[in-house]
Amino acid sequence: MSILKKNKIIVCIDFQEQSLSALRQCFDLARFIKAEIVLLYVIESTDYFSAKFSQNIDIAKEEVENRLKQLIENECADSGLEFTYSIEVGKVHEKILEKARETRARFIIMGKNGSKQGFKKFLGSNTTRVIGESECPVISIKGKHSIGYKNIVLPLDLSKSTQEKVASAISFNRFFGSHIHIVSVHSVGIIYQATNLYNRIKKIEKVLKNNGAICTHKFYKRGNKEDYEYVLDYSKEINADLIMVMTHQEGRVKDNYIGAFAHHIINESEIPVLSITPIIPYNDEEKTIETLVDPFNLF
Repeated sequence: MSILKKNKIIVCIDFQEQSLSALRQCFDLARFIKAEIVLLYVIESTDYFSAKFSQNIDIAKEEVENRLKQLIENECADSGLEFTYSIEVGKVHEKILEKARETRARFIIMGKNGSKQGFKKFLGSNTTRVIGESECPVISIKGKHSIGYKNIVLPLDLSKSTQEKVASAISFNRFFGSHIHIVSVHSVGIIYQATNLYNRIKKIEKVLKNNGAICTHKFYKRGNKEDYEYVLDYSKEINADLIMVMTHQEGRVKDNYIGAFAHHIINESEIPVLSITPIIPYNDEEKTIETLVDPFNLF
């Protein structure tokens, strides 16, 4: 007799404010997919705890454990959700990915603590590598905690890998009552209504509306800005709660490379970004539709 395993959401914790914001943001998502939240702290050679207790890693683990227990008591006790924690030692991105595979996590949630160089903002290397290599969706969060996902931005182009984004948008809509905002950018001098992109988006709009989603479409003629800048500007304009992007555009090809468009969105957005990799998770062919195309198990 098989036992149904509980869904897991991994929240990466470093006790900085951004990771705490990521923790608060995941509560509604956990309620939606009936998931247990796993707080993950990774001790590596450069962090505060391992430097303080380099002679005795057990002492470091004990202090981290005490802080995690206190965090659950202070931040999570009233949520009505189930929490566990895990303390690992090693390279941060490797341990996050290992834990995701071990628990068959539905989502990884990470705060973005990127540094600034000039006017550009850059993701920390751990966040970038996790997003690039993860086999489950990753939500990266920068900025203050917001409640729910009422306005979701869905950038669409002619790439093949869009079904995962569309299915995820439908899933969010069913629980959060989300308004789906499709955004597309096309070349100047072309009649938009005559393009393959327009025809494809009209079909996607029909699918969304047939599944009960409120859906609007905003298109821009390509001008003196990059495509991702139109998406970011529009997301701010409508006070979006989430932007959905595909990290890879080659279907099952796994090269750990985040596409340029997705990288800019993830890197520069002040709005949470859901990054989806269009591959078969955990090498499980039978679960392709269940866990990738429909990450919420609704269809």
